[in-house]
Amino acid sequence: MARSQLIARQSSHPTGPLGHVVARVMAVDTRRLNQRMFEILDPQPGQKILELGSGHGRMLRRIARAVAPGGIAVGADPSEVMRRVARRHLHRELAAGTARLVEGAAASLPLPDAGFDQAASVHTLYFWPDLDAGLRELHRVLRPGGRLLMAFHDGADPAILSKLPANIYTLRPRDAVADGLRAAGFHDVSVPIDPETRRVIATAWA
Repeated sequence: MARSQLIARQSSHPTGPLGHVVARVMAVDTRRLNQRMFEILDPQPGQKILELGSGHGRMLRRIARAVAPGGIAVGADPSEVMRRVARRHLHRELAAGTARLVEGAAASLPLPDAGFDQAASVHTLYFWPDLDAGLRELHRVLRPGGRLLMAFHDGADPAILSKLPANIYTLRPRDAVADGLRAAGFHDVSVPIDPETRRVIATAWA
């Protein structure tokens, strides 16, 4: 079933009371993929990890607990509704200093250069106005040798194209994303379709 314009717009940037509903739906819809991403991230104590589009905060909470002691999980999200929802899930980690939430989008992150060991993003790529600017920004905040993981629908899949409104979702073929990653300075770029989730999980190194 094709996604409605209203739900699609809320998925791109949740706002108001409906945004809180969408946050709960997202938590269910992305549970399996977030679990897979967490497994691949394999966060370790002392690491600094960024989640771009941290949304409801459930995966960020798991990362924060895994990187303690000595590490930190930073979630960047442009939606105040999502940051508010995340704060409820992360109150202990925020108080302990193992998690932090910031207002930020792909092309503009209020974060220092080379500050992270890893960065991850799930289903945010469609809402970036500028792919190249977003990838350059992620490259900037990763330390040399840092790893980026991104999960997304392959824009070359006609079944996906038919379900998601093109005026809201910019669906990019995985090969185009791979080219963008290399142009942004990443190396050892890989864009396979994960057999467990049937989503692209791209891996690249700064």
